[in-house]
Amino acid sequence: MNDVITTKFAIGSLFLTFGWSILPISLAFAQLITEAVESDDTSAELQFPQDDDQLAPPTRYAEPTLEQVTPGINYPSPLFEIPEYVYSSEYYNRSYGGIRPTADYAPPGYYPSDQQEGPADPEYWRLYPPPRLSDEERKKFLSPGYVPGSILVPATNTSILFRGFLRLAALYDFEPMGVNDAFVTNSIPTPQQNGTNLNFSARISRFSIETWTPTKINQWTVHTRIEGDFFNGPDQAAGGGGNPFRLRHAYVDFGPFRLGQQNTTFMDASSWPSLVDFQGPNSWVNQRQPSVRITLPVADRTYWATSVERPFSSIATNALGDAVQDVPDLANHIRYQGDLGHLQIGGILRTIGYRPTGDAVTRRAGAGISGSCVYHPWAFVLGTDPVSDPSASGLTRSRVIAQATWGSGIGRYLNDLPNQQVDGQVNPLTGDFELVRTTGWNTSYEHWFNESWLTNMTYGSVSVHDQIEQPANSFHGSQYAATSLWWIPVPRMALAIEYMWGERENLDRQTGRAQRLHSMFQYNF
Repeated sequence: MNDVITTKFAIGSLFLTFGWSILPISLAFAQLITEAVESDDTSAELQFPQDDDQLAPPTRYAEPTLEQVTPGINYPSPLFEIPEYVYSSEYYNRSYGGIRPTADYAPPGYYPSDQQEGPADPEYWRLYPPPRLSDEERKKFLSPGYVPGSILVPATNTSILFRGFLRLAALYDFEPMGVNDAFVTNSIPTPQQNGTNLNFSARISRFSIETWTPTKINQWTVHTRIEGDFFNGPDQAAGGGGNPFRLRHAYVDFGPFRLGQQNTTFMDASSWPSLVDFQGPNSWVNQRQPSVRITLPVADRTYWATSVERPFSSIATNALGDAVQDVPDLANHIRYQGDLGHLQIGGILRTIGYRPTGDAVTRRAGAGISGSCVYHPWAFVLGTDPVSDPSASGLTRSRVIAQATWGSGIGRYLNDLPNQQVDGQVNPLTGDFELVRTTGWNTSYEHWFNESWLTNMTYGSVSVHDQIEQPANSFHGSQYAATSLWWIPVPRMALAIEYMWGERENLDRQTGRAQRLHSMFQYNF
């Protein structure tokens, strides 16, 4: 009887929260449709100017001739119109509704870098309007786009950016590790084993394409991003072929909406420390999955985001049944974005199901909370601005990063816990299904000696609780520590070396430790 009540309560709570989370999305779409229907302004549709300044109906380009597609000679016409507001500085200084997607947080007038591109790029890029070009110039020449590094595609109103990085890593393990080019603490053998290993890897190299297309609907911009790397499948065999491509991001932004595969809203992607290790702290909240997200301003430099995300559960069924994923995960966060850093508090609600063999589904309600912050202490002491006024000494860019997470049934959202069966467990004696509680925290200090040299120190810890029904060799907790030295000889180029230490503890208290020396060369483009 208690299981039935618990199940009904879990389902009711999740669907109630689902309703409240999806309500802003529904209302925003309804308002957008109403404005489009009631508006008498036909400029809400894209216009295609002709040579005689008359408007033509929206049609696809006619079949271009060889001369038309030859670079530097001519391009198909008509031209797509560039809205006038694109040339206004005010548009690029907005904290909401400008060229920068709302979900990509940054101070007004700036665009954020991808934190995993490393410290060779600035934390933020300054935004400027593109130069005005005549129709003939737009047909024949490439010109700067709306975002630094992008170009305006000739004859269109779309700006495109190709970005990414090339990375070569050399790694030496003093003790065995289950993953040769990422420091994953759950892969440390237990009990302790002896053995060394040398490895080279370039499969972390990344490629991304982004586009920005302004519209006349609320002056919102359609932003697209598709990104991938080669960190997929087993390590490349000696003399063998390459590594398969892995999709990381694939989404579309339009105003406050983001749809596609993206970072979970429960995650703070900009709290990534300057690590050589690609895996990162064991307790860092890290998950990418298909979802629908909306991000809205609620106060000055303060934002609220909510999303409906793909569910997945890793539970210890003890061969008595199967995991069930039939209710989406609901993630939220609220964030303050300042000049000296940011503060973010996130929460997640989940329904985790289990179907015993030949029986009905049992569901439990899982929940978690995570807090993170990034702060520039030396900028505060020196009275400088790490965004728009970096000091020549480099101290201004020095950062303190911290994150703490607690929850029940949220193991898959922590960096080293996916597929460890720590979302839930089934008692092999009674058949009862219970959730598993996890906690984790990590902190980093990144110190810049000058504009070319910096060091980073990171520590993380993660623990799994309430595992009384799991095998003795199950993962129970781990520690992660790393310290690195970086040299940036020229912008976008970095060389670094890092020492890492990790320890895994099993449920029966057996432990294993590992040490790794990890060096790398990386160039961002």
